[in-house]
Amino acid sequence: MKSLYNEESDKVAFCRQHCSILELRQRMVKCYVWSVLLYSAEVWTLKVSIMNKIEAFEMWVHRRMLNIPWIARTTNEKVLRSVNKDRELLKTVKHLKMSYLGHIVSGSRYKILQLILKGKIEGRRDVGRKQVSWLKNIREWTQIPNAEQLFHIVEDR
Repeated sequence: MKSLYNEESDKVAFCRQHCSILELRQRMVKCYVWSVLLYSAEVWTLKVSIMNKIEAFEMWVHRRMLNIPWIARTTNEKVLRSVNKDRELLKTVKHLKMSYLGHIVSGSRYKILQLILKGKIEGRRDVGRKQVSWLKNIREWTQIPNAEQLFHIVEDR
């Protein structure tokens, strides 16, 4: 009986040999890689470093699909032109987060989550830089400065 590792490496070897069609490779990456990566992505708090890592991972996947070595010194724009794609992984994460906010605000089952998002904690704030919050990510992307305005817009939908 083969181990799970050998079965996975056999699938990768099969794809390298027989999946010469770029479109099929892209569909396989979306099916097998992105589905695992995007699991529960709607609850992530995205800092700048994490967003850079997501974009770097997307470019790494495209380079691996095209079998471009790191020595080739190929620019990211050239790789994106080769696969006829834009950077879409981070856009997908942002879309998931915003749709999850709409789901929370409009649902009557999520009173606790609504209280957490809209509520205010008593006491003093810790010393130092403010931490990036889940809601602040969405406010930056939508360019809505106030959380209350954001909630009104989402509730009106």
